[in-house]
Amino acid sequence: MKDYKFYKTWVGRKLRKEHFLAIDADDIKLSVDPVFNVSLGRDQKNDRNVYVNTRGVLVMGNMHDKFYFYTGFHENQARYLSYVDSLVRKDSIVPGQGKVKFLDSEAFDFSQATGGVGYRASRHFDFLLANDKNFIGDGYRSLLLSDNTYSYPFFRIHMTFWKFRYSVYYMVLQNMRGGYDENIGYTKKYSTMHYLDVNIGKKNSLTVGIFEAVMWKPEATRGYELHYLNPIIFLRPVENSVGSPDNALLGTNIRWKLNSRNTVYAQLMLDELLLDEVRAGKGWWGNKQAFQLGYKSWNLFGVKQLNIQTEFNFVRPFTYAHRSNSQNYSNSNQPLAHPLGSDFVESVSFINYRWKNIFAEIKVQYAKMGRDTGTVNLGNDIFKAYDTRSSEYGNRMFQGLSSTLNSVEFRLNYLVNPKTNFNIELGASSRTFKNERTYDQSLYIFFGLRTSLENYYLDF
Repeated sequence: MKDYKFYKTWVGRKLRKEHFLAIDADDIKLSVDPVFNVSLGRDQKNDRNVYVNTRGVLVMGNMHDKFYFYTGFHENQARYLSYVDSLVRKDSIVPGQGKVKFLDSEAFDFSQATGGVGYRASRHFDFLLANDKNFIGDGYRSLLLSDNTYSYPFFRIHMTFWKFRYSVYYMVLQNMRGGYDENIGYTKKYSTMHYLDVNIGKKNSLTVGIFEAVMWKPEATRGYELHYLNPIIFLRPVENSVGSPDNALLGTNIRWKLNSRNTVYAQLMLDELLLDEVRAGKGWWGNKQAFQLGYKSWNLFGVKQLNIQTEFNFVRPFTYAHRSNSQNYSNSNQPLAHPLGSDFVESVSFINYRWKNIFAEIKVQYAKMGRDTGTVNLGNDIFKAYDTRSSEYGNRMFQGLSSTLNSVEFRLNYLVNPKTNFNIELGASSRTFKNERTYDQSLYIFFGLRTSLENYYLDF
């Protein structure tokens, strides 16, 4: 930014280029910032006014470049588009955020709290104990682990050496469909995840990651499965050796840097795999796989800061589901991977351009999916136990109520303060969801002031 006289004043510095409160003394760095999202909009198709009103605070600190911590809280009131409103009323939780209280005028009240404390033992080891989210991958979506859900407690270990980076996650998740007890709250479930990244080739042009996860539910006769505490072990053989009923998943994440301006990325998730059944081609229900393929390009056609990204996601029926909601791949009534669940294909593309502090982006999404009808389990809803499947064989993509989703969104942002990603935003989005029973359209025009520090996915 140019050094205008206003930016040298206290108000100008705090508004445009500094933390609201910052301390840097005696090997301690501390910052305190307000968090807010005040946005107003209208659905022109349904004559519906919507809004979000978020207020909160974020505190971050670092001591001796060894210990670090952060804590944040925000309170929200919101009124959403009709399709989001329907989901919130069904699941009692705002996607990516907290459990709701129902207010008048079709509005909701909810809150979010995150925080963590970490220790950098050396340049090779980093430990973090937090209540927050995680994301593994290089795409807009992640089919391995995304930040789609509400925050959860976890302990994470990062180990870095040469061209290897290894991460271990111990998580405590929440099963809101397992009943509520006034003494213990919602039912808990646990997960251990391992992720190994290896850089291959010159200048790290190819990165291959191996992912594994196990989900299990606590039982009075079993307790916490201590076998899964070992941070350096293959989970699937252990899970098999103890004869457990747990949900084990395997995956891979690949990133190929073609050159400084172009990158291809991919993911593969295996929730179940029997090669004989795949070769037979009889539509066995247990062929539960998902894959992603994407491409990113920067400075397109030699135009600085003109970027594109396009991504394709494919998830077979019954993927991420298990015998119960205490073992499926979810947390707080939301999938831990893709918000559409399973039995779908999706294409999502972005083109954006930044000029100084102005940012413009167009996003185009298309998805085709099969929806379960009534109580019949055809593999779309990961919260239905796979034991209730309608058939052993003959399962195919888009079975059930074949549905399509089309959306186009345009955003124009002005970056006010990069320290908190404070933006002034203007945009419009058009969404159409249809099948034989439903035809739902919305045309949403919105304006907002917000600190864009978290991802929220309402494109489902």
